[in-house]
Amino acid sequence: MRRLIFKVVLVLLFVSGVVLMDLLAVKWELYRVLQPLHIAMSLLFIPLFMVPFMRKHIRYYYLKKGVKSPNGWLVLAAFVLVTLSGIYLLLVGNRGGDAVGIASFWTHLLLSFALVLFFLWHIARPAVMVMLLLFLPDPSLQAEEITPLSRMQIVNGDAKDFHSKDFTNSTRCKECHADIFNQWADSNHRHMVGSNRYYMVMETLAGEVEGEEFRQWCMSCHNPSGLAIGLEKTTHGMSGNVIDGESYEVGSVTLQRGFTKHDNFRVEEGVSCVSCHLISEATHAGNASYTIDLDRKKYALEDSRYTLAKKFSDLLVNAKPEVHKESYSKDFYRDSRYCASCHDEQHPKNGIKIVATYEEWSKSEYNNPQDPSKHKSCIDCHMTYLEGGKFSPLKGRSTDGGAIKDDVKVHYFAGSNYFLTSLRNHEAADQTIQLLKTAAKLDLGLSGSELVVGVTNSGAGHHLPTGVADFRELWLEVEVSDANGKVVLSSGKLDENGEIEKGSRIFHKVFGDDEGKPVGLLFWKYKTMLKDTRIPAKQRREERFVLPEGLAYPLKASVKLNFRIYPQWVSDAVLKSFSVLPNPDILTLNSLEKEFKK
Repeated sequence: MRRLIFKVVLVLLFVSGVVLMDLLAVKWELYRVLQPLHIAMSLLFIPLFMVPFMRKHIRYYYLKKGVKSPNGWLVLAAFVLVTLSGIYLLLVGNRGGDAVGIASFWTHLLLSFALVLFFLWHIARPAVMVMLLLFLPDPSLQAEEITPLSRMQIVNGDAKDFHSKDFTNSTRCKECHADIFNQWADSNHRHMVGSNRYYMVMETLAGEVEGEEFRQWCMSCHNPSGLAIGLEKTTHGMSGNVIDGESYEVGSVTLQRGFTKHDNFRVEEGVSCVSCHLISEATHAGNASYTIDLDRKKYALEDSRYTLAKKFSDLLVNAKPEVHKESYSKDFYRDSRYCASCHDEQHPKNGIKIVATYEEWSKSEYNNPQDPSKHKSCIDCHMTYLEGGKFSPLKGRSTDGGAIKDDVKVHYFAGSNYFLTSLRNHEAADQTIQLLKTAAKLDLGLSGSELVVGVTNSGAGHHLPTGVADFRELWLEVEVSDANGKVVLSSGKLDENGEIEKGSRIFHKVFGDDEGKPVGLLFWKYKTMLKDTRIPAKQRREERFVLPEGLAYPLKASVKLNFRIYPQWVSDAVLKSFSVLPNPDILTLNSLEKEFKK
């Protein structure tokens, strides 16, 4: 009986291993069941059957009978190598990044075939019969759909409701993508909701002015998972009755602690890993014009409540990571329309365009797919590592133990908001600051009695500034002094209230309501464009400053191109609710000094 069990289990091991090969392209529902069974049978078979079998043969034929068979020792060596390579694949995996993983895969595969062929030489007829019994029925006919379809589509704040368990907390992703998680954890994509005090003030204001349901328009891009599970507004993280300090928190510690205690209970992570990496469709229509498919190929025990079961499931992912990768990555993620699904924005009721970053890019020289040397998509600038003020693709791994890549797309999401990022992470803020400083160049000249300052949008693939440019300040700070050191021209200084002095040259847009009055914080009231002085990609704007007459030469001119993420009047409104936040620093993107002789 023991021999029969030995033979049956051996054949089952071999057959399940063959079925797990990609060559047969079995259905995932069958694969995910056979994979843990193959491992479990191996773990039981080796100590209970294989080791005693090998030990008995060695004692009987080598020690007692004195038979010296090279073939026997080859079989033993093959068995040891198959066992060790299998253990390596289980505990470490084959992520394609190390020679040991690749060697273990092929060793386990080829020597398993060799061992089975050897044993079939001994037990040919019984083994063949068992194999026929296993292969005659189509195993896929017995498989049932294990993973139900869950599809979420958000359009203008309208989303189907799901349970928080339908989502995967980004903390889970850290287990295999530590570097990427750590970049994301302090990024502005992560901190788009409760920990972003500016956003919370605006969402609350939108709800108070337009009705609570209007919040969902904001949430569709800032808080997609929260909206999808039926939340009607974004919630603050609380510690007792005090709002927590996530604005300053490094590494999303609160998120990780919450996951440890409550699993997927809290899914308000801003733009989380799942929010991006399970998007199956995206258009450039804006206003969250994407579809998230929560239907994916899950490994056995992936949704278990038990820690050990989850750990075992992680080992299964490591053993065959290709399926996991296919579930979370699509080729069109490199297309700019993917980003446009949120980075273009129009009023949900009247359709008036509020943000047109993608549209600006699409009309620029950077949208040139026919010439790859000139074409630049969103991620070429916003997800490429910068060093020394230049794009320097980061060589490394996106998966722990994975393959070395020449250009790992970093998840700092460098953009414009250096201020909020700087509260948490110096490197993340530095990436944004470096990117901002590549955006524009200055030139300076004298034409008669006028100082001529040229500003060229030399680096941004869209208008400068873009996004919520009504809440951005890009301006020229100019100062001219005569031969005696007397300041004869000054523009662009801050007044005693922190506002840019009137008459300064600011590159921004100003929204007006239907009566032609500035809308201020209520940007959704926009009906008419009162001013748009932004600079399109690759274009030069010229600003002229009239100098007084009778000046003593030579003149010294100093020009700075300054940037502030929020005007003082916006920060003042936020600080009324969150007084602990500092004012945003002013960032000088470029500067130029020049002396003019008469």
